Amino acid sequence: MDRANALGRVRSTDRSPARAAGQDEDGTRDRILKTAERLFAERGFNGVSVRALAGAAKVNIASIGYHFHSKEGLLAEVYRRHCEPLIEERLRGLAAAASLAGAARVAAIIEAFVRPALQQVDAEAGATFIRLRAVLSGENSELLEKLVADNFDQSSSAFIDALCDCLPHLSRTDVCWRFHFLLGSVYYTAAGPHRIFAFSNGRCDPGDTEAVIKELVPFMTRAFQAPPTNPAGKAR
Repeated sequence: MDRANALGRVRSTDRSPARAAGQDEDGTRDRILKTAERLFAERGFNGVSVRALAGAAKVNIASIGYHFHSKEGLLAEVYRRHCEPLIEERLRGLAAAASLAGAARVAAIIEAFVRPALQQVDAEAGATFIRLRAVLSGENSELLEKLVADNFDQSSSAFIDALCDCLPHLSRTDVCWRFHFLLGSVYYTAAGPHRIFAFSNGRCDPGDTEAVIKELVPFMTRAFQAPPTNPAGKAR
């Protein structure tokens, strides 16, 4: 064996234990997260003990404490790993909308907000996360409020700022109300799609993301462009 091959083999051997340990830790962490998301969505946060989580994930209880500190910390990480890529995509769309003007900019801002959320539902993992949010809202609204605030308040404020900038006829209060209704539209479309599918006899299918965006964006654009409901009280 020549010297180069021998050195390469030594280096490979030196790195293997550390690399294997790191990969094993990553695999354990990911397995705990996936198991927790599934169980929380099925049984609720209060309906799942740390012992049950550890058993289902095939890890010891100490592993959950090591990676996430607590059951609340585990839920926060489940939430964050869904929200982070969604928020990043939203902010990229918001930045792209800045080059537009008038109704086109309003529409682009709205689409930048709704498209990532609706596309997330298309994936199986996204559907599980939607169920988890619905369960938390019924079980522990205070905990859900904190998770939503921690993950979304900053990016939502950026969208409200942008809408205020291109809708000078509205007060910030007007924009906040309309943004609230936009949130409701997105959430209900994601969480309760079967209702409209049933009573439209299948003509309206919220499972078709592009069809939803085609209907929702122009509708909300016109809603945001509508005159203020209380012109005399307008304040920026």
